Amino acid sequence: MNLDLYTQALIWFFILSVILGAIANKANFCTMGAVSDWVNMGDLNRLRSWLLSIAIAVIGVGILEFSDLIDMTLTSSNDTSNPPYRTPTFVWLRNIVGGVMFGVGMTLSSGCGNKTLVRLGEGNLKSLVVLIIMALAAALMLFSSFDFWVFLQWMTPVSIDFTELDISSQDLGSVLAGMTGVEPGPLSLLIPALLLGGVILAWVLRSSDFRSNRELLLAGFIIGAIVVIGWYITAGPMGIELLEELEFMDERPYAAGAQSFSFIAPTAHTAQYIYQGFSPVFLSIGVVTLLGVILGSFLYTIIFRTVRIEWFANWMDFLMHAIGAVLMGIGGVLAMGCTIGQGISGVSTMALGSILTLVSIIGGSAATMKYQYYLMMRE
Repeated sequence: MNLDLYTQALIWFFILSVILGAIANKANFCTMGAVSDWVNMGDLNRLRSWLLSIAIAVIGVGILEFSDLIDMTLTSSNDTSNPPYRTPTFVWLRNIVGGVMFGVGMTLSSGCGNKTLVRLGEGNLKSLVVLIIMALAAALMLFSSFDFWVFLQWMTPVSIDFTELDISSQDLGSVLAGMTGVEPGPLSLLIPALLLGGVILAWVLRSSDFRSNRELLLAGFIIGAIVVIGWYITAGPMGIELLEELEFMDERPYAAGAQSFSFIAPTAHTAQYIYQGFSPVFLSIGVVTLLGVILGSFLYTIIFRTVRIEWFANWMDFLMHAIGAVLMGIGGVLAMGCTIGQGISGVSTMALGSILTLVSIIGGSAATMKYQYYLMMRE
């Protein structure tokens, strides 16, 4: 049976997301948990696992781009990518505000978007409520003018337009080349990627305790590799051919284009897919990745009998999770990604906005944990 390119891409992303869901469940791969371990206990192992996945993704994408196996210039335009990480218009305020909102939200909701899906696969009913609220908040941002009137109308005027500086993209390599007067080229993109990825990798692997933790070590490596494969599917030969085919389609699939894994906008895509009566046009890569992670986590839970049925302890517990879900939905769309979507997929493009979002998410989460600890000590 011959499958069209878009269907092939959907199948590949579904398979990869099932693996991601199972791995995240097995290793308890959780960004919020990683920040919590660091802030509250001084334990860096889960943080190192997350950073390892970032390093693998940065180095992998850098090598593929240098080898001309993927075309990451696609991520400079909203017409060819979802989202446009490397857009030359650097709306830095959206990255900071959205990142902080997401960091606060994931702390209140006991986990980021990906962890919410993993927990749902384990049987956690609190995560189902968080997912629904988060999806509605994300849909409000994506499918209405709410994002413009509340945020972008005052953020955009203070943005940086790199084209005015003769810089075509906001990726670190292009910006450094433009600032130093060097002609942008393959090496100007590869060298910063190898340096950033190498520094992160060196710090991660310097810990003998982490090196001896096979579970977290493998989880970080595999999840980073999965993000790289995602880019190869959508920005490699198949992805480029698919973009050419889309121009001749009567109905262009929603949110098609160069992309890798992300888990906030896809919740809104899923809500839209349901609202549109399961129309194939709205069956996006985001929808299948969301379903795949839930299934992967569920399969691991069933096979190894680790079901964790959980509900809210009281109304205050529900309220905190609901507020967190709203902040994640709004903040994640505003920042153009979550701890995976910006933290790994975005940072792998070396986009300044992605790096700024990553720092803002960690800062927002850490500050919230410190405040929660302060309140607990007062009691």
